[in-house]
Amino acid sequence: MSTAHYYLVLLLFTLPLIILNLNNLMLLPSIWLSASIACVYVAYALDRPGLFRKRTTGQVPFYIKALLLPYFIGAQLYNAWQRYQDSVPPVQEVKDNLFLACRLFPSDIPMLQSKQVDAILDVTAEFDGLNWSAEEQGLYYLNIPILDHQTPSETQLRHALNWITVMHQLNKKVVVHCALGRGRSVFVVAAYLMLQDPSLSVDDAMQFINSKRQTARLNRYQHHRLKALMHDLRDTPGSRLDLIINPVSGGGKWHLYDNQVIGLLCSKYTLVLHFTEQDTDVAALAVELSQDAERLIACGGDGTLTAVAHALVNSECKLGFIPLGTANALAHVLLGIRSKVDPISSACEVLLSEHYIQIDTMTCNGETGLLVAAFGFEAQMIEHANRGEKNRSGQLAYISGFINAVSDGQKQRVTLRIDNQPAQSLDIASLAVANAAPITTVLAQGGGEPDYQDGLLDLTLIHHEPESASRALSVAQLIATGVSGPSATQESAVSHTRCQRVTLHADSEQIQYSIDGEVKSADSLNIEVNQASLWIMAPESTHSS
Repeated sequence: MSTAHYYLVLLLFTLPLIILNLNNLMLLPSIWLSASIACVYVAYALDRPGLFRKRTTGQVPFYIKALLLPYFIGAQLYNAWQRYQDSVPPVQEVKDNLFLACRLFPSDIPMLQSKQVDAILDVTAEFDGLNWSAEEQGLYYLNIPILDHQTPSETQLRHALNWITVMHQLNKKVVVHCALGRGRSVFVVAAYLMLQDPSLSVDDAMQFINSKRQTARLNRYQHHRLKALMHDLRDTPGSRLDLIINPVSGGGKWHLYDNQVIGLLCSKYTLVLHFTEQDTDVAALAVELSQDAERLIACGGDGTLTAVAHALVNSECKLGFIPLGTANALAHVLLGIRSKVDPISSACEVLLSEHYIQIDTMTCNGETGLLVAAFGFEAQMIEHANRGEKNRSGQLAYISGFINAVSDGQKQRVTLRIDNQPAQSLDIASLAVANAAPITTVLAQGGGEPDYQDGLLDLTLIHHEPESASRALSVAQLIATGVSGPSATQESAVSHTRCQRVTLHADSEQIQYSIDGEVKSADSLNIEVNQASLWIMAPESTHSS
């Protein structure tokens, strides 16, 4: 008799309660109880765990909780009673760093910590998970919704196995749990053992698990299904995804979002994580990895992205990114304003979509740039917003630096040459040469938002003006241009042109400039566009010229 039939029988017993209580106060509770069981019956009859709407974070939405409250109360009482009656401990170690468990409650967190369990894989659909308690304690958590006595789909099983693999790569101890620790969790653990040792059969894996947890068992359907799924998984291994991670970007944002990033990306990829340190040559690491990789994912700020891009320019290896910096300008350009609201989900959606475009890059004194090379206001602003200031104030550090740079209004005497035009001697306050720049990069908006697929660089120049009010007015004009686009030409300290090459010399011994947020110095600047030189993972709606 299937689980769906049990709930059908239970539903038939509860329906008469509605008739018996037609004229009293128990009518609404009777309808509520029957409706709750009817919904659960439909979920099991159709094998649709998604009807519970349980998220990867383990949360069941409030409206589902309200509708199914009678069922949830009954399920919790039943699970607690079964756990009390169980002949084995709630949590048992099956193999090094891998545990099996029944339903866990917040009160179990100290027990998990005593066993040094760092990660929880919840393979249930029919009740809330431990996500909030796990998050508070810094534990990794993932839910794969599977109905009782059922099996995961091939996609779900890949997701679960990929996630356990990454957790073990991070030296985390993983507990896999279902309601009673006998079926669904056993299915996933057996699959993982068979993945690690291809010589194991289903019977071999089950025999090993039973030697550790005597109540573990698979029904006939689960046994057959595991054998079929493992045959498919071994014949068609999943796609590998290498992540180059700067764990200190944005003041350590990786450690805030790693659970979310890993949970999302493991649904499609086998992840391999490469963490950078202070002395890591990121570009050299990317060159080495790109020899065997179809794509590399840079997890960090714009500096990390640029370093990885430098290794991939003019190659077939694709660049993806997870924005973890302070400004995340490239994410703003490619992902739009949503990247400011929900940067991790929007970036992961792009990586899972596997949509690629080719964009221009630029070289500045031989270094690759994706965004802006700047001299004057921009470089002064970035220099002011040092790492400590950015960690304390975030993007406010840039705003403060920008205000100070405009107020100081330092005059810079330069010799500027654009493409093959004659060189000019100018007094300037700011020069921004942009391949790509969001609207928030005000000093690069002389011709509106630059197009990173047009084969040209956008040069925006602000001539020096002695009055701070005039300098502020020039900046205000750039802001208006960025918002509404270029307007009719009028006398102004701001000029804009598109070109392929820019050369700049200054009267001072060294030029202080910035490229993609990194401040550098040199005797001169030589900037060129590199057309359609980088494959990058981006949304299908990304604009093109």
